[in-house]
Amino acid sequence: MKINRIDHVSINVNDLSEAKAFFLDLGLEVQAEWELDGEQLDRIVGLNDVKTACVGLGMPDGQAWIELVKFYTPSDEKDIQQPFANTLGIRHICFAVEDIEAIVSKLKMKGTEI
Repeated sequence: MKINRIDHVSINVNDLSEAKAFFLDLGLEVQAEWELDGEQLDRIVGLNDVKTACVGLGMPDGQAWIELVKFYTPSDEKDIQQPFANTLGIRHICFAVEDIEAIVSKLKMKGTEI
């Protein structure tokens, strides 16, 4: 068995349109948008009465993409929690870019904390 490439990384978000706008500002492109619900999704994610909306954003070169997922039901009662540096799970996503200063400036103008 051989892994050929990373297909996608999934990120659960609280505000789908805001998260989508953030990644569009970085230069990713919308590849797909969809909503899912039903018994099969319930089984896949291990929750009941699941309803989601998703956006798939890809690199212009067509390689890996980021899948943003908003759970409408069930909601996360704990909301967003700031993890410690050693908390298990995805810590960050890193992009190779041409002009980091220009991207940081653009993000700061939009109110993003750097």
